Amino acid sequence: MYDLFVIGAGPGGYTAALLASKKGLRVGIAEGSSLGGTCTNTGCIPTKTYIESINLYSRIKTASRFGIVADKPVLTLASLNKRKTRIVSRLVKGIEHLLGSADVDIFPDTAEFSGQGKVKVGDQFLPSRNIIIASGSRPKIPALFDVPGMWTSDMLFDITELPDSLTIVGGGVIGMEMAHIFSTLGTKVTVVEAMERILPFEDPDVSDFLKRNSRTIKIYTSSRVTDIQGEGPYRITVESSEGNEALVSEKILLCIGRAPVIPLGIKSSAVSLNSSGGIQTDHFMQTSMSCVYAIGDVTGEYMYAYVASKEAEIAVDHITGGNRKISYRNIPSIIFTNPEIASVGKSLDELDRADIKHGMFPVSALGRARTMEANDGFAHVVCSALGKIERVTIVGPHATELISTASLAIERELTAEDFLRLYHPHPTLSELLKEAAEDVMGLSVHKP
Repeated sequence: MYDLFVIGAGPGGYTAALLASKKGLRVGIAEGSSLGGTCTNTGCIPTKTYIESINLYSRIKTASRFGIVADKPVLTLASLNKRKTRIVSRLVKGIEHLLGSADVDIFPDTAEFSGQGKVKVGDQFLPSRNIIIASGSRPKIPALFDVPGMWTSDMLFDITELPDSLTIVGGGVIGMEMAHIFSTLGTKVTVVEAMERILPFEDPDVSDFLKRNSRTIKIYTSSRVTDIQGEGPYRITVESSEGNEALVSEKILLCIGRAPVIPLGIKSSAVSLNSSGGIQTDHFMQTSMSCVYAIGDVTGEYMYAYVASKEAEIAVDHITGGNRKISYRNIPSIIFTNPEIASVGKSLDELDRADIKHGMFPVSALGRARTMEANDGFAHVVCSALGKIERVTIVGPHATELISTASLAIERELTAEDFLRLYHPHPTLSELLKEAAEDVMGLSVHKP
């Protein structure tokens, strides 16, 4: 008898297993694919591995700006793939080692839900006092795009030959990160986005900035793919308010979102699903069935690895007698384009625009950024009329690292004045937030 059995070993699943083991529970975990889930194998880690390489490649190509004479660099998709495989393999082995060291029983097979207190793995029925479902998600593929040779983000990192042209359907986070990768490598990239702007869940000035900055990428907004012919090259019909346009593309990459993977047995059980097609949970991550929990992408809500890990903490805490509740109030959004983009806090639409104060500061005016030859981007701090920080957006070098400071400021309900009590070392990129917060108060002495 297990105290806890976890279905799925992605960031949420393996975190839950390790935490439960540390708290003295007997734990089993099943994973029908590689340990680490989508994030480690086909998502976050492969993407950022590629991006680190292409960003360095771009810097080497501009080495003369740093006073360095460098030979012409060479970067191939095959070499990127080889590096990615090495890094992913090491991380997967690390997860396996952590689970083994914690005495978690690992079942290398897909688990089915067999009712309250029981799971099926292969031919075995395993009893467990508690079950956490962390089975993840898969790319959405509408019937129109179910054509031979279609790419999704899950299969992208096994490709070793660079296409001459690529049409990316979807201009959200994944789509724009992939556009950054392939356009830097020399592929002719086109992005088709159904909403009126790319990155539709970021601030409009961020969308506008990235569109202006993506000079080598052709971007269609308020547009839809209505027909696909061929098997590569494809003949693609794009419909917009201005009429239809025909595109020819060697490859198509579909990036229109992900759908929860519901384990067998769930839909015929008393476990309820939500409007997103995922498993419904309460603020303890408990489902409608007692002692059954769900975390991560399978809930269909916030599909971030770091949210799944936080949900794992909440579920294990409740299983072991705690009463911590999940909060989705300040989830940072991070995008690894060039420059990076990050934001946290209430959206501008949620705020009373007549009753807020703005502070802006450009990257180009920051001393540390100048030493890095970084000129593009800005920080935007939004405060309430009383000065409380409500939203922060950063576009610039290492924005994805800097946003954690802003997240803490919002979580602790700091005012701009409170935030400025901190010392911000000079010259650092963290001064970008300091200057923007000072601008809220009309005190930024360095703003052009």
